[in-house]
Amino acid sequence: MESTDFLAKYLEKDPTLSQREIGVICQHFCEEHLKREEAVVKEGTQYKKLLFVVEGILRVFIIDSNGEEVVKNFIEPNGFFAEFESFDRNGISRINVSAVTDCLVLSITKTACEHLIQLVPQWGFMMKTGGLEAMSAMLRKKEFLLLGDSTDHYRHFLENYPHLVQQVPLKYIASFLRITQSSLSRIRRQIE
Repeated sequence: MESTDFLAKYLEKDPTLSQREIGVICQHFCEEHLKREEAVVKEGTQYKKLLFVVEGILRVFIIDSNGEEVVKNFIEPNGFFAEFESFDRNGISRINVSAVTDCLVLSITKTACEHLIQLVPQWGFMMKTGGLEAMSAMLRKKEFLLLGDSTDHYRHFLENYPHLVQQVPLKYIASFLRITQSSLSRIRRQIE
């Protein structure tokens, strides 16, 4: 299966797109391979691409005032990512993104996106609604951190994101859960 076939299958969920339009959209994306731990976006730079993850996992993180990485989100297969401060507003990124695992992604530049909107106007609407959906999903993913204790947080993560538990190093899961890696190890021993 071609990597763009995964994008086409994802786009087929939108009944307003014809097969021709899906083909046009897919033709504008380029395949990229990322190595485990490879930086994709660095804070303080501009990143003018929209990514679709075919295989692997990306992590979005910031560096806090103590110089520690704080994981904000994970981008999984069939997920889109764009650093909208750079991509949409021509600003400087305030986040970092790196590959947690080896990844296969499809990318499209801002210039190619603008051209694509001329060819498939629905693409512009899809980008805006997709951005809102991604933000909403990220907030839902983090809601559970507001209730309960660290053990509850890990149990929720384990139940709702078992695929991440299997592929993401504990240090990143601990950072996402806002606990130390040693606390996470203790919690894992207690519940397993």
